[in-house]
This record gives sequence, C-alpha cells and structure tokens, in this order.
Amino acid sequence: MRDPPQAENPASQDSFLQKKWMRRRMQTGCGSAFDQGKGQEKNMRDYQTYIGEICDTLLFPAEAKETMEQAWEKICANAAAKETFLKWLLVYEADGKLDYKEVLKAADTAAKEAGIASYTADLLIYLLMTAHLKERYQEKGISEQIWRDSCMDLNWKLHECRKMYGIWGSFVSWWFDGFFEMTRFALGRLQFELMDFPESYEKTGHVRPEGMTKVINMHIPSCGPLKKADCEASFRQAAAFFADAFPGEEIAFFCESWLLYPRHREFLSPDSGIVQFMSFFDIYKTEEGDGDLWRIYNREYDGNPEALPEETTIQRGYKKLLLSGGHAGYGEGIFFRKKKEML
Repeated sequence: MRDPPQAENPASQDSFLQKKWMRRRMQTGCGSAFDQGKGQEKNMRDYQTYIGEICDTLLFPAEAKETMEQAWEKICANAAAKETFLKWLLVYEADGKLDYKEVLKAADTAAKEAGIASYTADLLIYLLMTAHLKERYQEKGISEQIWRDSCMDLNWKLHECRKMYGIWGSFVSWWFDGFFEMTRFALGRLQFELMDFPESYEKTGHVRPEGMTKVINMHIPSCGPLKKADCEASFRQAAAFFADAFPGEEIAFFCESWLLYPRHREFLSPDSGIVQFMSFFDIYKTEEGDGDLWRIYNREYDGNPEALPEETTIQRGYKKLLLSGGHAGYGEGIFFRKKKEML
C-alpha cells in the first residue's frame, strides 16, 4: 500500500485554515455567517445529508438515525457547539491527525451547550469523520469494504450504549481512535492491529521466536455469533494484510480478552463459540476481575450477583460462579501460524 501525500500543516497556514473553515461553514447545513460566495462550493459535503447517508450505510436503526440527525440540528443551532464540531472536523480533514482525548472533551462541552447527551455527541463527531476516513482509505489503496466493516464498529458500540444506558451513542468513544488513525482494521468477523510482541509472554517463561518483533493483536466486536470458520477466514485476511511485518516463516496472533478466561470451560459446552475461540490460543496468563461483566449482563455489576439476570447460558454460568464466591476475569493468549499456510 502506498502512503498518501502529506497535507500542508493548517496550524502554520492561517490563510489556508481560515479559507477552508469558511468554506466548510458554508456547506454544513447549519446556515452560514458568510453570505458572500454562498453556493460557490457546490461539491462540498453537506453534513446534514451525510449523517443520514452514513447511518444507512452502517445500518443504524431508524430511531438512532433520527437521534443523530436531531443532535446535529441542535449542534448547528448553537454557535459555540457548531464552532467546536467544525474545528475538529477541519483539523481531521486537513491532516488526519487528532488529539482524540481533546476531541471527546470538546464534544462533551458541545453536548452541554447544545442540550444533547454526551454519549450521542461523542458518536456523532466520529460519524462525521468517517467521510474523510474513506478518502484516506482510497489514498492508501484499501478497499471500501474494509472501510465499511471498520466503521461498523460505530454500530456495535451504538447498540452497547443503548442496552447499557438507553441512549443512542457511545460510552467508549475513546476506543475509536485506532480506526481513525488507520492502525486498526476490521477484516471479516474480527478486528486487527499490529502491536509489539508482548513482554508478558517471555515473563511467563515462554520463548519468543527469534527475530519476531510484532504480533497481530485482535479484538472481537459484539456483532453476533463467534464461529470458528469465520475466525479462520479473518485470520487469513489479517495474515495477508499485515504480511510485511513478518519477514520470517511464522505469523503471530495475540489476544487479551475476557473471552479467554479459562473458567468458561466450567459452564460452557465444548462446541460453544467462546470455547471454540479459546481453543485457537495458548492462554499463558490469566487474572481475575469483574470489570467486563457489563458485556454479559448489559449493566454495571454492583457486587450483588443475586440481582443478575439468567436469560442465557453464559449469564447463568457466571451468576453461579459469582454466587459461589468466584470472579470473572480475562486471559492473554497467543498462537503461531506458518506463513505459507496462511497466504
């Protein structure tokens, strides 16, 4: 994949920044404070229209789409909130680099000013950024399918937020930066990114393959059943996508997740999706902790297992474990594949 051309630095180009910001304000659907030259930027993106389009592309429910459109209207109706959103959109469109913590702080401030939920504003600003992200994918020669699949994480997090808090938005928007920095990609059922070979592997007495400095780290979005065949297909896509990072004969895959907690085998059947997924890995490290129970119960765990629902096998299994004094937890695992078998 080729690298995109480097954009000029808008922070040091005041006239460039001002002109582009003016053009951007003229086409946002918010109305414009700059009437001179209105209509000259026919091809500039209409954010109001784009919100509807991207919600459809990412399969948002109709109610969620309406929530996003109404939130944008409220942002547009408040001068300070509008300036905040347009500022960060412009910075991203100028060079693709952001301080994402500052973006979310700004989005939360804009949400208060406009009278919308912070979780909604957090997701909304990322929705708007997907347009420029698509351009960056094109510049890099990465397929539109991978762009769409990667952006679908906004949908998965949208539904998690709705289940947890009854709000269409995201309570984990800090997570999105990897997608918008183009270091994390959805490749089939799973999501992947390169990371340094984990120090924890050698600390637990294992031997790192000679010359191997990276692993393909994976994440498992909450988008349905976890099937072994789908995972295998994703592994092959990831092996091809990141092949250049592995000059040797082997490719390493890594995962740190609640899904790799060994005690799942106590209450899930061997043919369950989770246990099948665990079987890929040499799980070399585990720790206890209840912080991920929200993923199973769609609520924050308050330490009272009696109050937990028992609607699914995994909910019943964890409730029994917690009632007996046990805890949830997570595992770290790794596996290696021969490159010639994957490519």
